[in-house]
Amino acid sequence: MQIFYTDLSHLVGYNYKKLEKPFYLMDPVFLIVEYGNKRIRAKIDRGFISDGCTIPKVFRCLLGCPHTGVYLPASIIHDYILEHPEIVHYNRKLASRIFKTALLNEGVSPLKAQIMYLAVDLWQRLVNLRTHKWRC
Repeated sequence: MQIFYTDLSHLVGYNYKKLEKPFYLMDPVFLIVEYGNKRIRAKIDRGFISDGCTIPKVFRCLLGCPHTGVYLPASIIHDYILEHPEIVHYNRKLASRIFKTALLNEGVSPLKAQIMYLAVDLWQRLVNLRTHKWRC
């Protein structure tokens, strides 16, 4: 799998008045995901808001601060996909793989990326157990 997206380093703003979802895009982000012989294209609009990376406090000693810059692009992309699951044809595993690949693109170690991938995938499985939002 390969993921290409606009560099977010200068596109993410922080609103300290909205701590539940403090991050927002100041300009659109373009995303291309290639896997197998398929390609997904998406545009994340200016103004999209995100909570960033959600890491429970107990795991922060292992994974670090949840708002570290290397986690933000993957988190914003993943949050957008969660709000628009039709982008990945309602495939939860694909959404989680995109998250992991984006983490690796940003230089997160393979071990940390795998741990975060498993945590995100398990959490989405539990949260959406009864909603049938995703297919397996």
